[in-house]
Amino acid sequence: MQLTTPLITTLLSLISTTTAAALPQTTVTPGATTPWDVSNFVLGCSPGGCTYTFDISGPATADVGPTFSTSCSGSDEQQKMVPCSDTNIESNLVPTQDVGLVLQVSRFGDGANGGDNGYMYGNATAAPEGEGAFASFVVPAEFYGDIVY
Repeated sequence: MQLTTPLITTLLSLISTTTAAALPQTTVTPGATTPWDVSNFVLGCSPGGCTYTFDISGPATADVGPTFSTSCSGSDEQQKMVPCSDTNIESNLVPTQDVGLVLQVSRFGDGANGGDNGYMYGNATAAPEGEGAFASFVVPAEFYGDIVY
């Protein structure tokens, strides 16, 4: 079978249309809330405090850069943000009286508005008071501006 030019053009057009439609949207609007997906969240507590480990990923943003996926771990005893495997991502687990344990996550990346770095931050309840920890959940994160050094 010999392929003619109109047939080749039609097939290429069809392939590019279906391929483009299948690609996921990975960039969010600058300044909009961005969902970061937390999975494999494991929490262990003893009288000495709580330790945590989890995986987190998020889409590309115009504010702080490309998609990311990393693992984080730490303790509520640290009482500060600690770097994850990807050191542009930091986390902290904060015990509260009213809602339970709150997971805080921040991300640094290339600045969108001329700054050296952009900064995104979000938090989510990781374990409501009196309940077990969620295995997976979403941290809504927002861009907090460029940092100029």
